[in-house]
Amino acid sequence: MTKPHPQASPIAREPILLLGPESRFHDLLARELAGLPAEVLRADDFGNAGACVGRGRRAPSIVLLPERQIRIDSFEEELAALRIRTGAERIVPIAFGRAPGSERRADLRRAGIELALFGRFGRNTLRFQINRASGASVSQRPRGDRRAPKEWRTRTFSGGREKAVRCYSLSSGGGYFVTPRPWVVGSDIALELPLGRRRLLLAGHILYTNVAGAGEERALPSGMAIGFGPLPTQVRDAIRRDVNATHRGLEV
Repeated sequence: MTKPHPQASPIAREPILLLGPESRFHDLLARELAGLPAEVLRADDFGNAGACVGRGRRAPSIVLLPERQIRIDSFEEELAALRIRTGAERIVPIAFGRAPGSERRADLRRAGIELALFGRFGRNTLRFQINRASGASVSQRPRGDRRAPKEWRTRTFSGGREKAVRCYSLSSGGGYFVTPRPWVVGSDIALELPLGRRRLLLAGHILYTNVAGAGEERALPSGMAIGFGPLPTQVRDAIRRDVNATHRGLEV
């Protein structure tokens, strides 16, 4: 079991179960989950998971498992058995690994799997998906513009000063950007947006901030939400295409 940082609030209220045999990738994934932070339970498969979770520990609410390890004909039964054995109200599965073909995706959906981490992914994407799995309804579409996790770095400007930031999530209406020292709420700012080979300067304003030690929201890293001003149609559409392309690796 990997425990979260002792001085940080866990991103998920219940532990996260990571299935799969021991490997360098699984070790790295467990460390990344613990760093979000989250409490991580590990087991080779569903059969071993019941014994692992049942030793007086809290029931998991999320299970991450390799896509290739999922047996369609028995998955729903195995997940239900784990939920009953552990007393969990619900356990949301997230499949990871190489992106499967369309027929396999259809089988996974029929087995009740909606969320994925297909292909390569970074810490922001991992946090984004854990947040989705922790939500009230995985299948419910969010209000407003669709968002997608991002990992790129860029710059923001305000009042003659510059701050380096990392994009956590992006939509055509704005985004959330990671920085230990965000701009003040309500500030007018400019954001350098990488778009293909170009870097555009977009006007925006700070909607809210999240700073460690000041009522930190555990679901988000320290940073700030930026709302964009009116965008040219081609820029707005390009962002939406990019967001939709990203979601192909995040949903079954």
